[in-house]
Amino acid sequence: MGRIKSRFVRALVESLQQETSGTALTRLRHGLPPHWLRVLSRDVFGRVDQDAALELDAGIDLLLAIERVLSGGSGKLMVRAAASIASRVLYGSPGLVVPGDPVRTLQHLRAPFEQPFLNADLHFSVHGSALGFVLELELLGLPSAARWLSWTGLGYAQAAASFSGHDPLQFRFDSQLSAELARVTGRRVHTGLIELPGLGSAPARSSATPRTPPARRRTPPPSLAARVEQILSRAPPRREAESGAAPAAQRPPSEAPARASEASPAQSGTRPAVRPLPHLSRKSAR
Repeated sequence: MGRIKSRFVRALVESLQQETSGTALTRLRHGLPPHWLRVLSRDVFGRVDQDAALELDAGIDLLLAIERVLSGGSGKLMVRAAASIASRVLYGSPGLVVPGDPVRTLQHLRAPFEQPFLNADLHFSVHGSALGFVLELELLGLPSAARWLSWTGLGYAQAAASFSGHDPLQFRFDSQLSAELARVTGRRVHTGLIELPGLGSAPARSSATPRTPPARRRTPPPSLAARVEQILSRAPPRREAESGAAPAAQRPPSEAPARASEASPAQSGTRPAVRPLPHLSRKSAR
């Protein structure tokens, strides 16, 4: 059936250790079944020679068990670990990168992808299309490997898109399983010709809108806080005006009787509080 190299499995586990901020090994020590924990310790980390390898079915089952412990079988961490390994390959071998062509860059990753498998019937093919590409992976005679192949293929596809000069977010990646076959599709997200007119008209709209806010700001009435400030600021002057006007209004009545008393003695007799009254009364008595 074939074998898989121990150092490749070890590289995946080390990448998982980095992706989990150094917690992967501790979680595996407490979460893996005792059998797989012995295989990991003895056959993966215990053998450092380059020819060391695991039986293919045992190696795949170990990787699936590791993924179940770390991310519940979702494959997210395995995708990131595979993308990290593929990125290191492309970084160390710049000749594999084809700028602007993720399909050819992914095709150049075929040899690095097949290299860890010994005497295994591995199928690796990439087909480009107008919307993106399709990556097909298959290990004949081992249906349980299809799910792991889809995670690993997705990580390699993301690394190829990134190193070829494309943002992986420009692609919509999807994976499908069919018996032993894992199919990874990468479709371009149409953000070019469709959205460029909208992007071009957006500055025009934004430049036109700043002219209208000044007119709109003048028309609405002042806010409640502004009204309160106006009322409070105007209240003291009104009180002072009223208090200043009150004495002015009281003075005329006091002055009017005085003038009237000086003008007519007959009317002064009716007001005993005025001083001229006693003088006039004495003269009349004589």
